[in-house]
Amino acid sequence: MKKILLFAIVLSFASCATNNVIVPKAVNTVDAVSLKELNLTKGDYQILNTVTADATITYIETHYGKVQKIIGENNEFTLTYTTTKHGRTCYHTGIVKLGYLSNDYDLNASVFELTPESVARRLAIYRLINQVMQYGADGAIEPVISTNVEQRGKNVIFRTSVRAKLVKLNTDN
Repeated sequence: MKKILLFAIVLSFASCATNNVIVPKAVNTVDAVSLKELNLTKGDYQILNTVTADATITYIETHYGKVQKIIGENNEFTLTYTTTKHGRTCYHTGIVKLGYLSNDYDLNASVFELTPESVARRLAIYRLINQVMQYGADGAIEPVISTNVEQRGKNVIFRTSVRAKLVKLNTDN
C-alpha cells in the first residue's frame, strides 16, 4: 500500500513539472475570404450586417519576468506562466476561448506559445464567429483586425477589435 501511495505522489509531482499542460479551451474556426475570391454576382449573396467583436486582455509580469500572467476581461480566465531553473510551467483558471480565421488554426500549438496579443486577437475572433452563427450567416467577409496596446503602471492592456461583413449565400434549395 505504501508503494502505491508513494508512486501516486511521485506521479502527481512529475505531472506538474512537465510542459504538457492541458488548458481548457473552446475553439471556433471560420474561413475568411474576400468577395473577389468567391466570384459571385450581386444576386448570389446578401450582406446581412457589419459586426464588430472586441476583446481586452491584461498582461502582468512580476518577479523580474519569472512570473507572467495573461488575464481575460472580467477574470473569465487566467494563464500564469512561471519560469524556474526546472523549466516553465503554466497554471490556469477558467476557459480560454480562441477563434481562428482562414485555416490559421494549429492543432499542435502549445499553451506555452500563447502571447497576450495572440490571446486578445483569438478571443475577439471567437466572439466574431459567435455573431456569425447568431445571425445565421454563411461566413465573415473581409475581416479587419486591429490591436492596440497601452501601459498602465506594470500592467499592459491589449485591446483587439475585429470588424467583418456577415454574408448569407442565396441558394435554390
